[in-house]
Amino acid sequence: MKKFGLLGKNISYTFSPTLHNKIFELYNINAQYEIYDLNNENEIKEFLEVLKQKSILGINVTTPYKTSILKFIDILSPEVQAIGAANCIKFEKEKLIAYNTDYFGLIKTFEKMGLTLKNKKVVILGTGGAAKACIKALLDSGAIVYVVSRNIINAENELKNVFLLSYDDLEKTSGYLLINATPIGTTPNINVSPVKKNIVQNFDFVLDLIYNPKETLFLKYAKELGKSFENGLYMLISQGIKSQEIWNEKEFNYEQIYNELINRIYK
Repeated sequence: MKKFGLLGKNISYTFSPTLHNKIFELYNINAQYEIYDLNNENEIKEFLEVLKQKSILGINVTTPYKTSILKFIDILSPEVQAIGAANCIKFEKEKLIAYNTDYFGLIKTFEKMGLTLKNKKVVILGTGGAAKACIKALLDSGAIVYVVSRNIINAENELKNVFLLSYDDLEKTSGYLLINATPIGTTPNINVSPVKKNIVQNFDFVLDLIYNPKETLFLKYAKELGKSFENGLYMLISQGIKSQEIWNEKEFNYEQIYNELINRIYK
């Protein structure tokens, strides 16, 4: 039996096992997908060695380890080098290879939302691994990207080709798309939002990368204001399918197959 899993912290909320088990079922893959919940990034190196001994073929990586895991990786794919974060690791002949399938998931989500991003102002909340994938996907789509950080100095050192804002600056900011790339609002802490309702008012489209709960307080604000919005479920499914392609070397030769599979699992 092939073995895969998800590495993160406090991730009991995740839908990833359900997603990957569905993929295994549809493609008759004899495999299992487990949750690996670590409390501290100091445990990552030893844990990866344990996984090697268990013949794990691949893992996904989520908050808060998408960046910190890179120091333990042997080979960084081009997109990981460009983004500075990884969410998919392949175990191959004692080597660890890092990929970023969040990028693919974001592009598919932008398509689902019907966004036209070229020369449009997009504001991202957060500076972590998910935010870094957002930045790359948006810049490649021609967007003008603003990132909101609680620590501008650190953000200046980490992020390139973006404009930086403080949360105070955000009060005076409007734009095309507002993205929550923070974990604020994730189950079980569902009664909080990264920003107030008046901030959401200033954007045409709203995207929350959180998928559990289905509708965060952030998205409830968007709904009440009549905004077009999306949660992170479509992104989760899209990046998960891309991860399986990497791990199992299963190639989808044209776009239609990806879309059909994503939409089937999404429904």
